[in-house]
Amino acid sequence: MVAGAIALTACVFSACGESGNGTTAEAEAASLPTDGILGELPKVVAEYEAAEAAAEAQYEELKQSDPEKAKEFWRDHIAQGNTTKFKKETLPAVTKTLEGREIPGEVAEGLPIKLEKNFTLDDKRDASTTGVFVAGASNETMVINYYPVAFDADGNAIGVGRNISFSDYPIKEGKTFRVSIYMSVKGENAAQWARLAKIVVMDKTSDAYKQVEAQLEGK
Repeated sequence: MVAGAIALTACVFSACGESGNGTTAEAEAASLPTDGILGELPKVVAEYEAAEAAAEAQYEELKQSDPEKAKEFWRDHIAQGNTTKFKKETLPAVTKTLEGREIPGEVAEGLPIKLEKNFTLDDKRDASTTGVFVAGASNETMVINYYPVAFDADGNAIGVGRNISFSDYPIKEGKTFRVSIYMSVKGENAAQWARLAKIVVMDKTSDAYKQVEAQLEGK
């Protein structure tokens, strides 16, 4: 099902014509590995965005030389429904295959929490897990500052999730919490998501997290 949807999308894109402006991005997208935790998702997203960018570039080129031909080209492109097919067929099919996959989870040193299990993906690209507060946790624990950060195999930050949530106060040892992060795969970070390695819960006031912010700035 997934392979068929991807093939269909590829055929739709190729029907739009070729443009030298998109060949590098398209080639890079096609070369992304699919044997990582997120499977085909990074590659599929990158290929879609690269193909759309190539079509837009071709349209802009045509506008300079033949505005009428450019309008015809763009009408045909819109009529093919590339975005609708991608969002309603290709992407859901690929995302469905990720359900139940696990992502290794860790806790940064010094935080009074522990994870009960690895992060688990659902069919909507959310990865979540549960954990417990350990000795040292109290109402003074700044839980609002604890965020999950996704890292690639090289130790580079890819994205940040939501801060941890728990039922009620007081915060104390043994109380449970939940934490989750959305796999926000885009063309510009697809290569990193393709090499997703782990998720670490960190304190956003720490020096380590400040390095994460510096890496993610501009992404």
